[in-house]
Amino acid sequence: MTATPTRRDRPLLVSSSKRSRPGDVWRYREFLRSLVVRNLKVKYQRSVLGFVWTLLNPMLTIGVLTLVFTYFIKIKVEHYWAFVFSGYFVWNFMLQMLSSATYTLAEHASLRRSVAFPSEVLVLATAASRLVEFAVEMAIAVLLLVFAHHHGVPASFILLPWLIAIQVLLAIGLAMPIATLSVFYSDVQHAMPILLLMLFYLSPVFYPATLVPDTLRPFYFLNPIAGLLTLFHDVLYSGQWPSATLLAAVTLAAIGSCAIGYLIFNRYKVLFAEIV
Repeated sequence: MTATPTRRDRPLLVSSSKRSRPGDVWRYREFLRSLVVRNLKVKYQRSVLGFVWTLLNPMLTIGVLTLVFTYFIKIKVEHYWAFVFSGYFVWNFMLQMLSSATYTLAEHASLRRSVAFPSEVLVLATAASRLVEFAVEMAIAVLLLVFAHHHGVPASFILLPWLIAIQVLLAIGLAMPIATLSVFYSDVQHAMPILLLMLFYLSPVFYPATLVPDTLRPFYFLNPIAGLLTLFHDVLYSGQWPSATLLAAVTLAAIGSCAIGYLIFNRYKVLFAEIV
């Protein structure tokens, strides 16, 4: 007589097309880890320079920005290179996250049909993969700022883990609705480059937020990325404690966007399998 497997013995299966709870994602942490490793391997498998491209692309961009805004269009910021270093990698993280959100679900459509797992794992895997690259970039930026700009370690650097945490939450919170919209409307992939270009100019990536007129600054900071970059500039470039009000506002915006983004994603994920 064959024993009937108990509930504990049965494998956990959560269909990617069914609504899930945050706890379901945690149960798939090993699958998430394998996806992160796979994403990084696939990205660099046929590249001669491999992981070096992670640093080379943003470094070249930082070099061009420093050249242009130091010698051609002068922005009066002392040690301008340090200013760009303190924020550009953060912007690049957001750029990569929001761009990849437009095709992540479609790219893994065959995997979702063959393996049952919560679809949000794909967005989280993208964020974790990008976080690995960001960690390397930020380590180099911090070392350069410590030895060539501050000549020491400012006390404000202790806030860096907090800022990175809210950066990741904000990126996931924005990526999930974008990924959802991309399933239903292919226009999102065409519109995203334009929107990201607008965000680039409307965020303090290559200029300080202090250059924004006082009358426009309240509207300017409705863009949470602007607040996030300003926090990084305060902590890394200026080496000072940021505004407690701004820190609290961006933290709440990150948590709120992550919660809302997850609710939107989880509400419509039941339709993903029918479309992608």
